[in-house]
Amino acid sequence: ITGGCGGTQSKQQAVTVTAPPSAGTLSGTQAICMGGSTTFSSSVSGGTWSSNSAAATINPTSGAISGVSAGTATMTYTVAGTGGCANATDMRTVTVTTPPNAGTLSGTQTVCVNATTTFSSTQSGGTWSSDNTSVATVVAGTGVVTGVAGGSATIAYTVPGTGGCSNAKATRLVTVTPLASIASVSG
Repeated sequence: ITGGCGGTQSKQQAVTVTAPPSAGTLSGTQAICMGGSTTFSSSVSGGTWSSNSAAATINPTSGAISGVSAGTATMTYTVAGTGGCANATDMRTVTVTTPPNAGTLSGTQTVCVNATTTFSSTQSGGTWSSDNTSVATVVAGTGVVTGVAGGSATIAYTVPGTGGCSNAKATRLVTVTPLASIASVSG
């Protein structure tokens, strides 16, 4: 007590301490094909998504991504801070790959039994296969087709897809002509 005043005086003010936000743990497939899609998600809800590149777009609320052009895009997930806390952000990349092309196939489409023809493609890196090896076989790495028996077979050229893209496939029909038979001669 001082100066003739009785008792002590105090004032109180409440202080609210806010826990900082968290962007959570991000997940989702990070490789897609141009024109393809994937979805990113976070273990924490309530944030918004954004993209830093024209290679891929992302829906701000759902995290649905569309591959637009070949390249890599960084997707940022932001959870707004409150009570004086800064926003929380985390990032995850997605790589958009150009789909493969099986090219244009060429080569003679008629062959005799026990003879060969060679198919080729304007694209490299693929493998050849036959849908009917009892009619025609093909060497996987070279495209050399061998006639086995009369009939038709579809020869396929497959270029493997990468980065979330499916395989590319082109086909070409080969017709195998049976050997001519000579009728028995008598007389």
